[in-house]
Amino acid sequence: MSSVRLLVVGGYSEEERWQTPALPRSGEPAYADSFERRPGGKAFHQAVAASQAGVSTGLIAAIGDDVIDPSGLPPLVDARWQSTTGVRTGRTALIVDAKGQTLSALSSGANDHLSMAFVAAQTDLFEGAKILLASTEANIDTIAATLDLAGEHRLIRILDPGPLPPGLSVREFASTDILLLSLHEFARCCGRFLSIDITASAVTGMDDTTINALARRLCAGTVVVSLDKSCLVSHGSDRYGDQADLYRVPTCGTGDAFKGTLAARLVDAPCFRDALMAACAA
Repeated sequence: MSSVRLLVVGGYSEEERWQTPALPRSGEPAYADSFERRPGGKAFHQAVAASQAGVSTGLIAAIGDDVIDPSGLPPLVDARWQSTTGVRTGRTALIVDAKGQTLSALSSGANDHLSMAFVAAQTDLFEGAKILLASTEANIDTIAATLDLAGEHRLIRILDPGPLPPGLSVREFASTDILLLSLHEFARCCGRFLSIDITASAVTGMDDTTINALARRLCAGTVVVSLDKSCLVSHGSDRYGDQADLYRVPTCGTGDAFKGTLAARLVDAPCFRDALMAACAA
């Protein structure tokens, strides 16, 4: 049996990152102060963050048959790569300004071809893990089936659904124990799955009871909504050691470092709040 305690399944991409003083406008290209190319994608970054938190982590993702070197993984990550013939590895373009505002574009490439047969073949990772962290940058049918398989192995299933791909449906939410949503993703989910047309700014003006009522309609498990400067936690029947069904913590996390660290801390944390606070600090 594998020593892996956390399993990450999702997208891998080669990132091209431009640092600019200001974001470009239509018809006005921005000069870049720096450029770098590096391995990336949600699953890659989350697995790295989890391993940096000290947890042995498995990673399942797809790459193409182009010349790609998914290097940079720490020793604590056991990576299983599905190599897909005739397909390019995923690509992500990032433009980041001096304030940290970001424009991004994703070409899925091999991520769309991640197969459930390959995922299911990594039996040892499922048998050893306690938690699954899945992201929807990979083939959505495979992610849905992975959530089901993790449930059969009694793993706690965490879903990162951003940026809400077209094929995402309530079936994935129904198979999720912990759903992670940014402010904008929460607003879009309310429109897409609850037919409630609200903006992100409207959500920030809502009281916790109203946000909780919407969260409870989206997912029966725990929902974490990262707001402007805080995180709201809405628990279902399983509180993961917490005393309250609903609360906020006065800090916020949204990125892959936050999600990977949260999953890692949940492996051994006495309660959900402790894991969340550690993830926000990351």
